[in-house]
Amino acid sequence: GAMILGGVRPCSFIDYPGRLAAVAFAQGCNLRCRYCHNPALVAPRAAAPADAPTDEETLRLLARRRGALGGLVVSGGEPTLQDGLASFLEQAKGLGFAVKLDTNGTRPDVVERLLARGLVDHLAVDVKATPEDAAWLCGSADQPRNARRCLELARAAGIAGEARTTVVAPLHDAARLEALAEFAAPAERWFLQRFRPGGHLDQDAELRPPDDATLERVVAFAGRRGLEARIR
Repeated sequence: GAMILGGVRPCSFIDYPGRLAAVAFAQGCNLRCRYCHNPALVAPRAAAPADAPTDEETLRLLARRRGALGGLVVSGGEPTLQDGLASFLEQAKGLGFAVKLDTNGTRPDVVERLLARGLVDHLAVDVKATPEDAAWLCGSADQPRNARRCLELARAAGIAGEARTTVVAPLHDAARLEALAEFAAPAERWFLQRFRPGGHLDQDAELRPPDDATLERVVAFAGRRGLEARIR
């Protein structure tokens, strides 16, 4: 099947470390994160929105910009839900592009198959919250365990693996983030991203950005355990 994309960003400096990359956003997600800033990408669709390029058009764009761009980031939504993902990545790799996959970590079986075929060069995995909190925050208590499994697979495959956590107060206090570090542990780096209010999925939940002291404490805690954490 074809990949159904909700949009494409033709050129990004920030989504693929060290590379100028195009970003393709897969349509549809199996989680409902209260802080989600891409609510339009959450619902699955049978067809792409009218203004979004098809996967074929996206590959043609990549082919034309082969000299200028070095990478393709496939983000979402959740790309691992789509049957067309492996074929899409294979074609991008065939054009000479490095591939970064952004995943919510819920489908380690799919990640394992993609890595076995050498289709991913950099894996970014969301680590949402501890199992006790993840059910409320995103609708899946299994999310952190599956995310850790994805990071372990990246490490075993010898590719770059990063964990990232969107930090929301009051849920992610320092103690909970320290507990969460164990789920991010197989990553090369753990990025802590501040929640930004406005335009997110659950406007009624009491969500706010974390304070700097909490983030700095967790960065220091992770460092003592050999995990490089960064605030983003």
